[in-house]
Amino acid sequence: MQQTIKAKHELRLYELKKALNDFMEFTENLTLLQSVNEKAQEMVLAVDMLQQLLRQGIDTNQLVKAVNASEAAMLLDEIVDTDAVSELEAYMLSAAEGIEDTEVTRFLTEIMDKVERKYNLLLEKAHAYNALLKS
Repeated sequence: MQQTIKAKHELRLYELKKALNDFMEFTENLTLLQSVNEKAQEMVLAVDMLQQLLRQGIDTNQLVKAVNASEAAMLLDEIVDTDAVSELEAYMLSAAEGIEDTEVTRFLTEIMDKVERKYNLLLEKAHAYNALLKS
């Protein structure tokens, strides 16, 4: 049985929101990770708006048009194109330059690796949703 357009949107948004929540939980209340946490929060708002649009019960053709024309879809696409983690990584590298303790430097590197893996997962989910919009 083929999934409906609405079901595909719901599934992709659910997967994206799950990745976002995981990322936000990991980065929450960590001062150095505030910038990427804020980007994730913006993405959650966009996903919430899209999920609300899906719940309106409009027919498939109108739904596709409404989702594609929504500010939330444009915002999600725009956020995905920004490279928040690279900016954070550059900042962390510059901050680590003055640290002589190799344990602290290694810890910062490990944290950045985890942030990057989690962020890449949520970007993967966002790209999957954007691909659905373009199909």
